[in-house]
Amino acid sequence: MVTKTSAYGLSQGEQAYERIESLIAHMELKPGETMTMADLQERVSLGRTPVLEAIRKLSDDTLLEVRAGRGVRITPIDLHRERRLLRIRRDIECFVVELAIDNASGLVRSQLHQLARMLRELKSGSDIRPFNELDKRMDQLLLEAADEPFVERTLRPLHTTFRRLGYLYQSHLGSERTVQENIQMHVDMLDAIIERDTPKALSATHLLMDFMEEMFVPLERDLAPSYLDVNIKPF
Repeated sequence: MVTKTSAYGLSQGEQAYERIESLIAHMELKPGETMTMADLQERVSLGRTPVLEAIRKLSDDTLLEVRAGRGVRITPIDLHRERRLLRIRRDIECFVVELAIDNASGLVRSQLHQLARMLRELKSGSDIRPFNELDKRMDQLLLEAADEPFVERTLRPLHTTFRRLGYLYQSHLGSERTVQENIQMHVDMLDAIIERDTPKALSATHLLMDFMEEMFVPLERDLAPSYLDVNIKPF
């Protein structure tokens, strides 16, 4: 069955995916949490068919697990695995940046200009949702400019994985300074892409990946394991 399309161009299945993905990235659906199909339908205010469509896609993305007869489980945070995945993401992001510099249309470049301006005007604070929304839009624009479906399918779940990790870090271990540093690195990367300065853009991309890698030690050392998986009982 094909799900209906909204006035904004997204099918109900795509809307369900976007809503559930946001709940996962901002840890409103907690790592390790198990829920029924009815629970998810209620959380996103959509019917069974679009939610099933979204679940299949999120399962392929390894963001949740379908458990026969027991609903679905939000994939716990595995710091060891995600540290390995960052190595993959680093290489692919650099490839995407090079493609985006070569391929970006005038329309995409105009949107990148606007996005850079919005990031500069963004106020740092304890709530990083506004930044996450701009970060997600930046990821989407660069993938659109790169115009390589295989890369998009690979990077999309990685973006959500690290958006969730960044949200966890900032919520419990970060500060306004770390948010501002993150914002500035994204601005530097965007500026270099807009200027078509490939060496500068790749350098900015590596600095951003380095910033993410630095989160792992404090997350492992200072954060209660129950934040990584709700099934782990606090000491």
